[in-house]
Amino acid sequence: MPTLMLVFALAIDIATLQMQKLRLRYAVDLATVTAATAVDSEFYSRTGRLQLDPDAATATTREYLVRNLGGLPDISAPAAIASGADITVINRVPALDPYTGMTLDRPAVCARIHVPHRFSVLGWIGIRAVELTVAANAEIRI
Repeated sequence: MPTLMLVFALAIDIATLQMQKLRLRYAVDLATVTAATAVDSEFYSRTGRLQLDPDAATATTREYLVRNLGGLPDISAPAAIASGADITVINRVPALDPYTGMTLDRPAVCARIHVPHRFSVLGWIGIRAVELTVAANAEIRI
């Protein structure tokens, strides 16, 4: 019976871990997609080429991370996570996403967050928490 309970606890905590990682992925994806609309209009009017405004894209990514993470269960400090996020705006392409290694053909916003995840049931046997790292990127929208 104790072995069965341990297997059951492991299944519950692994499922909640995977669900939390999926929710975080959606939050980071949405933040980068939204930030990929921050076109540098002054550069475009001078050159006729599209590129992202690095300051606006970074600020938009952080803003939407706070918004998206605020609605997730078990996220206690969305503002702290958003302010600690790694955000890179890439305008010189082709390039590689510094967090995922994906090839980027257009200017893009790349972001990575680190979020602690506490186990509920496995905490009883000493496995208290892990850190989830989630990365995403979005290329400029034309």
